[in-house]
Amino acid sequence: MKIIYSFIVLWTLVWQVQLSYAVREGTANAKVMIQRYEREGDFAKAALWHEAAADCLKVISIPMTEIQIRYYLDHGEHVQTERSREELANIKKRQEYHLKAAQAHWERSETEGISVELEAEREKITQFISTWVQTYPNRFYHYGIYPSFFKVEQEVFKKKRDYAAVLNLEADAAEMCANQYNEITVAYFRELVLGRDAVGGHVGGEAISRRAANHLSKVGKDRVSQYEKVRDTHYQLAALLRKIAEGTPKTLSIEAETMLRDLSHQSISPAPKLTSIQALRIANRDACLQEHLKAHTGVHGYASFQGFAWFVSYYNHGWGNLGVVLVDDKTGTVLDILDWLRLKESTKR
Repeated sequence: MKIIYSFIVLWTLVWQVQLSYAVREGTANAKVMIQRYEREGDFAKAALWHEAAADCLKVISIPMTEIQIRYYLDHGEHVQTERSREELANIKKRQEYHLKAAQAHWERSETEGISVELEAEREKITQFISTWVQTYPNRFYHYGIYPSFFKVEQEVFKKKRDYAAVLNLEADAAEMCANQYNEITVAYFRELVLGRDAVGGHVGGEAISRRAANHLSKVGKDRVSQYEKVRDTHYQLAALLRKIAEGTPKTLSIEAETMLRDLSHQSISPAPKLTSIQALRIANRDACLQEHLKAHTGVHGYASFQGFAWFVSYYNHGWGNLGVVLVDDKTGTVLDILDWLRLKESTKR
């Protein structure tokens, strides 16, 4: 019993870490841009990215956590409900922090809220958040609550040969994924269609530039149509799984096994020009990066697309995160290199 209890405690801790990381990831990438512009003393752009971080929490993290809270409440999972509520409270505190930081940066800035440079930066932010509102539901079956909760629970019921429970859990997961598409992805792109300030809209003026408003409205309509279909496919899958489960199956049929397979990622739209391998190669060739990393061993690089650029992160087991290279997706050029070790030291001072 002690071994089983220890396993449950360990699983719970892993689940907490995965959820906590998931709801912070978009905000963490916004922090890269915040630190870039703070280093340059460009407080107007830093303010915009603080607003972007707040909006990642508003349009992604908060609804994602609320969806999970509803699920746990409906299924009597009181411990997970309370933990998720605590996480939600922390998310809202971080959102407030970024809004206050944006306000402070606007007050330090000598740049007007509306300018050609800031409009271009707002367009980057729109591309950034548009990418992340697609990314989270797209990878539902590969990260977070699906592998750490639903899959674990399914294995328990498979051992008991309770295949109806296995199918109902998969139906629950499909519904949760559909709800994420509906309340995060579809909701965000509907805001673009309506021409509202889905991104920012605080002290710095309109987050979506007027020059790009018509284009964004068209993009929004296309994405709403695309992701409503994806959402409905998941709802239909859930209904079909529940129908099969009603028969109290003694085995998992080939049809059921097929539906239990991980669904493929949807592609981010529009697709990036570069691949992750190309972005990594471009970053690796940079002379400044090579100089920065030559004192370190066992260095690994990882490229992730952020809507307008690739963030190529470098790390090793000894030092952790060593730096981030920003690679422009359109031109394939290195925009900047952020030395995380120096940034940490400057933060301490």
